[in-house]
Amino acid sequence: MPNRARPSRFFPATPARALAAAAVLLAASTELRAADSAPMAPSWRGFDGLTLGLLEQAEVWGGLGGGRRRGVTANGLLTLTVEGDLGKLAGLQDWSFYVSALQIHGRGPTQNLVGNVQTVSNIEASRATKLYNAWIAPSFFDGRVQMRIGQAGANDEMMISRQAQLFLNSSFGFPALLATNLPSGGPNYPIAGVMARAIVKLDDRFSIMTAVFNGDPAGPGPGDPQLRDRNGIAFRVNDHRLVFNEVWFAPDGGSGGAALPGLWKIGAWAHTGDFQDQRFDAAGAPLALGGPARRLRGNHAVYAVADQMLWRKPGTQDEGLGVWGLAMASPADRNVVSAFLEGGVTFKGAFDRPDDVAGLAFAYMRVSDAARGFYRDGAAAGAGLVPAAPYELALEATYLHKASSQFTIQPSLQYVVNPGARLPASPNRFSQAPLRNATVLGVRTSYAF
Repeated sequence: MPNRARPSRFFPATPARALAAAAVLLAASTELRAADSAPMAPSWRGFDGLTLGLLEQAEVWGGLGGGRRRGVTANGLLTLTVEGDLGKLAGLQDWSFYVSALQIHGRGPTQNLVGNVQTVSNIEASRATKLYNAWIAPSFFDGRVQMRIGQAGANDEMMISRQAQLFLNSSFGFPALLATNLPSGGPNYPIAGVMARAIVKLDDRFSIMTAVFNGDPAGPGPGDPQLRDRNGIAFRVNDHRLVFNEVWFAPDGGSGGAALPGLWKIGAWAHTGDFQDQRFDAAGAPLALGGPARRLRGNHAVYAVADQMLWRKPGTQDEGLGVWGLAMASPADRNVVSAFLEGGVTFKGAFDRPDDVAGLAFAYMRVSDAARGFYRDGAAAGAGLVPAAPYELALEATYLHKASSQFTIQPSLQYVVNPGARLPASPNRFSQAPLRNATVLGVRTSYAF
């Protein structure tokens, strides 16, 4: 489990001074958008066929009220990327490779200020220097079959919406349902997993994607899974499997013509490992009374993703209004979180700035009936438990300003209802003490060298 929050030695822990500290950091810091997000601006080029990139992300967050405490935190992420065209480098036409390494630093707002399940920042993590992506990608039949083999995160392609990548809360990149229920939190930043993926393009509008990951990227053990694979080189291959399957539909056929662009997905994931019943023990008695949990074989979820532009500014290609959403459901008996829903609206080209993007979004995770039943049973039996909250809800408003081809500034205001949902099993919580609804304000700056 990550370290408990500690008072900051660098910033005064009062909300009034938090904004002043934010202004100072904003003026002095450089930062990136998110781990392995599309680079904003030029990468270094070594020689023909090889591209190097270096991106620094820095954030400052102020807890304005509610949650665990008021105060200020600062965190950041340095990402080094190496991308190669193996056709130019080694004569392997339509083959490429990609490697990324991370240096994670600072203290994030989730554990230290808010105490919620849906991590406030998608770059905050346990401090480490580690390998993340390392894969090779052959392409066949004029790009209609695209493979990827190596190590990656499931949130690089699966379950994602293009518009959702604007937002800073981590649930908009990797749903809290998976992060809470899967071993080690699943193959997701900052823990990638060994994998193989194939995309088959059936025609201009329909594609099929399937991917197989090792089911426990950090491996079993006590404590924080991010520290069990501190350097990102566990390369585990002998655990159970996590399988994704998706069908993609692009209404405009990717033509860039008059039709408004969009991408719709229907998918499912399945894990072949064993999971614990959340309410009953092996004998069918309430688990809260102390018996060993009943073991259940496998886990799964079904989901749908919609990402659609609704209005395009005349004379532009991608400026305008868009909406997106994701819905996911999984069995209640073996999962702490059984349903997840998120969505939002974005507007690109705000204030006549073609690269600026504004957005509003929500992420709702529902605690399963079985998990809530466990805490009700424990409370009724006098076992020192209190009933869990039925859900946690995160709301975010953000604005991405592209100051130059290399530098962006992005404030984010988030409001969290039922932080942590009184679930002590969350890596960001240490007791069932109820937390007041929390407000947190942050600023991210991004610089691509």
